[in-house]
Amino acid sequence: MRPIADYLLPRIKLAFGRTMAMLTSLTLLRRDETLPLVRIGTEYGGWYCCRTLLGPGRTAMCCGAGEDISFDVALNARWSMRIICVDPTPRSVVHVQALLAASREGRPMSIEAGPAVYDLTGFRPEHFTFCARAVWSSDGTVALFAPRDPVNVSYSAVNLQRTSDTIRVRSNTVHSLLTEFGVERISLLKLDIEGAEYEVLRSMVADGVRPEQLLVEFDQVNQPLTPWFWVELLRIIRELRRAGYRLVFRERSNYLFVLSAALQQ
Repeated sequence: MRPIADYLLPRIKLAFGRTMAMLTSLTLLRRDETLPLVRIGTEYGGWYCCRTLLGPGRTAMCCGAGEDISFDVALNARWSMRIICVDPTPRSVVHVQALLAASREGRPMSIEAGPAVYDLTGFRPEHFTFCARAVWSSDGTVALFAPRDPVNVSYSAVNLQRTSDTIRVRSNTVHSLLTEFGVERISLLKLDIEGAEYEVLRSMVADGVRPEQLLVEFDQVNQPLTPWFWVELLRIIRELRRAGYRLVFRERSNYLFVLSAALQQ
């Protein structure tokens, strides 16, 4: 039988993290009822984004795949976008490669362990690139810490779950990846990268990369490493505001920022 503290502590941290996220959003969130938002993907893997900044000829870089890339697939299949899917973790690599094989062979592919399957109607594999690397604040290699529960798929560069087992993987900045894949204008950047989002966002801003919309999961909303995690959250949101972004929507730990200049085009 698990000790009661092991049962209660994660729930207390989750409640605290989401409460602080709500309070910080009260002053920083700028909801625009005229902004057309759409939710794409499954309940677990889906995201809200701005509909007018999606469509043919646009490129999305989706960092963090896990075993549910329903969002990435839908952007490709329904919105005719080029996708660069980035994730170095072993099970994610296997999952995405299996999906691409299923697409070529015309057979169904389960999302996570099922029973739901991907809707591959209209999927264009020639416009879907998979990159088995970590997005980070520098080019080179980075250690990723294993999840505490082996059932979980995600590894963390900042050791979000306080474990000791690691793997070492190749890393690149957002700027380096865009240059490598010949992307001059990025319409959407999704970061679901287990706590590494602060490093990556600051690197992105410093390099002058400005996606038209930013979809970011701030993982410490769900798993605060300290009671003061919200200070860093406030700081990065303010840095993004200075870089020209507006926080327009939040769903639990998932935040949507839109580049103000993109809405004026």
